[in-house]
Amino acid sequence: MADTDTLAIMPLAEDAIPDGLALVAEAGWNQTAEDWRVMIWNGRAIGCQDSTGRFIASGLALPYGDRIGWISMVLVAGAWRRKGIATRLVEDCARWLEDRSITPVLDATPAGAAVYRRMGFETIARMTRWHRPADAVRVAAPALVRPATPDDLPHIAMTDAKVFGGFRRFLLDDLLMRPGAVAQVAVAPSCGFALSRKGRVATQIGPLMAQDEATGIALLDGMLAAIDGPVLVDAFDQHEGFVARLEACGFTAQRPFERMVRGAKTTIGMAERCFAAAGPELG
Repeated sequence: MADTDTLAIMPLAEDAIPDGLALVAEAGWNQTAEDWRVMIWNGRAIGCQDSTGRFIASGLALPYGDRIGWISMVLVAGAWRRKGIATRLVEDCARWLEDRSITPVLDATPAGAAVYRRMGFETIARMTRWHRPADAVRVAAPALVRPATPDDLPHIAMTDAKVFGGFRRFLLDDLLMRPGAVAQVAVAPSCGFALSRKGRVATQIGPLMAQDEATGIALLDGMLAAIDGPVLVDAFDQHEGFVARLEACGFTAQRPFERMVRGAKTTIGMAERCFAAAGPELG
């Protein structure tokens, strides 16, 4: 095995998606080829190769406008872990964003957070991944929400930019336009929305943003009424009523995440209106 200090960091292009999917499967993550594609097209994907030319590690910097950028898809093949590769990739992504005056943000596991804290990242929010099995009791669709259409995208994008804190219209367009996509908006679209995407092992609900907890719960119920199969939700812990609704709908907690930022000069987004993230890879 090569000395990891000599492993070059190089661009990861669309033809490396099969290697990326292999890393995802080994880690038990949920991303698909469609997820990789939208991130590669709109961000800077990097990785390291072994002597055979196979990517054995990956990382990604995804700018969301000119204020914040997401660091994600930090994956390392099992045989190459605990050798400092992930730290190198995260630092490379962070510096690439900072060189463009973009604040780096990421969602980390507790183990990752301990490493990133030493790199200058600070925790700004906490969330938990919740899982609902395929055989959970069906939830009735509420009257306060309706299925989203392409005509709702301007309202969705405006709400997302304000609440999330970055501009990611390309991602919202992609999620809403995927075949079989399930999305809901409040009857008054500016009051909230929820998107989803089919993953490798489950459908992920998120982002889910709402003006208040009652609307957030209605959007959750509307999504669950329309989705078959297992479901994941990365919910922000501060919304206790929303979390209680997840438990009532058959979800169980899987693992925590910490949202972390490096060098932010101002508050990012509106935490009181953000109920569920799009996933650690997308924010």
